[in-house]
Amino acid sequence: MRAELRGAVPGAEVADGTAEAVPLDDGAADAVVVAQAFHWFDGDRALAEIARVLSPGADGGGLALIWNVREQTADWVVRIAEITEPYREGVPTYRGGQWKAAFGRADHFGPLRRRSYPYEHETDAATMVERIASISWIAALPGGERAAVLARVRAVVDGLADRFPVPYRTDLWWCRLRP
Repeated sequence: MRAELRGAVPGAEVADGTAEAVPLDDGAADAVVVAQAFHWFDGDRALAEIARVLSPGADGGGLALIWNVREQTADWVVRIAEITEPYREGVPTYRGGQWKAAFGRADHFGPLRRRSYPYEHETDAATMVERIASISWIAALPGGERAAVLARVRAVVDGLADRFPVPYRTDLWWCRLRP
């Protein structure tokens, strides 16, 4: 990802680090935004590190967490979930909510708040299959098994229109450092 960012934005400062070891000075950031990833972190260590790098000033100390979630409001989305979800076992997930437990133990932050925003993303069958192929637990399957799963997904989406809407919602969670 760092190499992709360097290539896409050559002038950007890119630092090597993790959520549990952020290469910034104490109080260096007014806000931290985490998209599609907090459920992969060691929540306790990451929250302590985020609190360390956040500026506690009047304009600082904000933490935002964002997830885009495919809604199962269309039959074809439900069918794809029936194909892919059995392979998720043991994989950290946003939907399970275990990631929130660290916030209950962290005394650095005020209450965690949430707002959801529904939307639709228009796509085509080939792009939808590529999207499913990029899911971590599908991408990690052995080649033949992965190909079989993707063939089943393609059979579902091939019957749809040339372009079709994918129902999503964006969940935004946020909190601030305690004073």
